[in-house]
Amino acid sequence: MKEITAHKLTFSEGAQSLIALLRTRMEKGREHIMKYAEDTGAAFNSAKPEFDGQLSEVELYSALRLIISYSTGIEIPATHNGLGYNNLIYMSLLLAKMQVDTNGDYLGSNAKVFPVLVIEEPEAHLHPSLQYKFLKFLHDNKSQKARQVFITSHSTNITAAVGLDQIICLHTLDDGKLNVGYPGKVFTDDDAGKNSKAYVQRFLDATRSDMLFARNIILVEGIAEQLLLPTLARCNNKSLEDSHTATIHIGGRYFDHFLKIFDSTKAFTINKKVACITDRDPTRKNKTTNDSAKKCYPFEVEQDNTYEYSTHATELITKYSAHPNIRFFSQHTVYGKTLEYQLMFDNPSCKLLITESTINQDEIASIEKAYAEGHDVDYVIAKNLMLKSAENERILKSLKDCKGLDWDDSSKMKALLAARYLNSVGKGGNALEIADKLEMNQKANPKILFTVPEYLTDAINWTCP
Repeated sequence: MKEITAHKLTFSEGAQSLIALLRTRMEKGREHIMKYAEDTGAAFNSAKPEFDGQLSEVELYSALRLIISYSTGIEIPATHNGLGYNNLIYMSLLLAKMQVDTNGDYLGSNAKVFPVLVIEEPEAHLHPSLQYKFLKFLHDNKSQKARQVFITSHSTNITAAVGLDQIICLHTLDDGKLNVGYPGKVFTDDDAGKNSKAYVQRFLDATRSDMLFARNIILVEGIAEQLLLPTLARCNNKSLEDSHTATIHIGGRYFDHFLKIFDSTKAFTINKKVACITDRDPTRKNKTTNDSAKKCYPFEVEQDNTYEYSTHATELITKYSAHPNIRFFSQHTVYGKTLEYQLMFDNPSCKLLITESTINQDEIASIEKAYAEGHDVDYVIAKNLMLKSAENERILKSLKDCKGLDWDDSSKMKALLAARYLNSVGKGGNALEIADKLEMNQKANPKILFTVPEYLTDAINWTCP
């Protein structure tokens, strides 16, 4: 305290000298300024205005001009900087003041005991890399300046940079009530819960964190569905953007990890509509061997008694059929397999599905022509319309042997097209090309007829009524 008092005394003496010097230099100006005071009547009753004053440390700071100096030697005032950069400077000054305010050695009993720092949307005008750096600084240094930090944000970069335990989600329900979700608290303390929490934490990057901000969510297995869904919604005169619906691909069948965050029947969860779109992907397993189950085609299901068959989607659709805010959707129970398969099965003559990246285009075109002319699988075999391969032979044999009321000649031909199309396209690239062609078709007159698969229409309509 003696040292501080000595510094203050030294500063005060210097400030007095500065004030005296300023008064001397301003003497002529003072005479003119005070003359106006006398002429206007401000000086009366033996009283007149005069200049006097002291200069404190705080007032000295207000007299300084904040500039930004670059290594090139260029100096510009802070007012010429971007808002984001200036926000960082402002917050740094605020933190410096907070450090002083909490210093008991300096302020004694007047020091703040439990300082709280509240920041509203630090991402405004701030580059993502600077957002990460600022958050890291707060996390590493907050104990020196603030006991607790609250940040309100709409930035997926910020939610991606912090842990689940540090996130609180405020969400307004349809009835106007406020739902407060604590994502870090929804997981159980057993191995399954810890595994789910770790997976979600790794998964939430700047893109996928959008699920925390969207009003509705559609979870899909892969990138193809994510790329196509907004366009398919527009084909049905719906808008995922207008309804604030985020489509998030989770990289496989890991729905259970994420549904723990949104299951409104449990405590601490975020209550919003979640549609899960999963491929039916039927499988079969030989009853007499220990081989693992392998994927098969829909027209092979229940056709050979040496196998036992199952589908991934059936159990999940049933489990969540009456859930208040979660639903599962998948392809047709008899004819469904994957997204690409279902697109062609429902649009067997649609040229929009054949893109530049589609291989075997001539083969698919010849099968489409045979279907349009009303021919059957036997015709395809007789005319050798398909390339010779083990997979093609399997497809043709399985279709020829397929029995059942659901499998007439037309259904078999559509299944043949769907199987060949599935084996002729990639995922993301093909979906992007289809989306582009569908968008152009929306503006065309007349439009090429295109049918959105029923399960996708149901998912879109349920999420965006």
